[in-house]
Amino acid sequence: CYIIIDLMRLKFRIILNVKDDVLRDIIVDSSTSLLEFSKIISDQFGFDSTEISTFHISNENWEQLEEIKIFKIDDNDEIMDKAPISNYFVLNGDKMIFVYDFLNYWTFFVELYEIDELSNSDSKFECINSIGNVPKEAPSDIYNHTDEADNFDQDESLDL
Repeated sequence: CYIIIDLMRLKFRIILNVKDDVLRDIIVDSSTSLLEFSKIISDQFGFDSTEISTFHISNENWEQLEEIKIFKIDDNDEIMDKAPISNYFVLNGDKMIFVYDFLNYWTFFVELYEIDELSNSDSKFECINSIGNVPKEAPSDIYNHTDEADNFDQDESLDL
């Protein structure tokens, strides 16, 4: 008994979590591993793929759920080496969060927005849309920004 799995082209919108719009729309072969996908994402945003990265399965509210690591730390860890992206992206709207470089914490929102039949292309991926440039420095307060921080007066003395 053989199971025939049709290879598909998965279209993703990948948004870098920074103040200005920085995004890429990428078409990827469904057999691409998560590890290959991480390299494609980092390359398309101008990074060299040498830093540690991780994926988090996400829900519709972009909450970080199960983590898929680049290498095993303990026996229960799921890693991204051989698993095809089609194991994680099944339906339009499926989401993951990709974190590149744990020192700078570049964070990307990855959403599957279309599934097509595989074409006769020799390329495993194609960038079909590129908007914006990656800033020189990663944002340090993208998740914890408050108006109180903006109101802090640098001249006020602190009683320690």
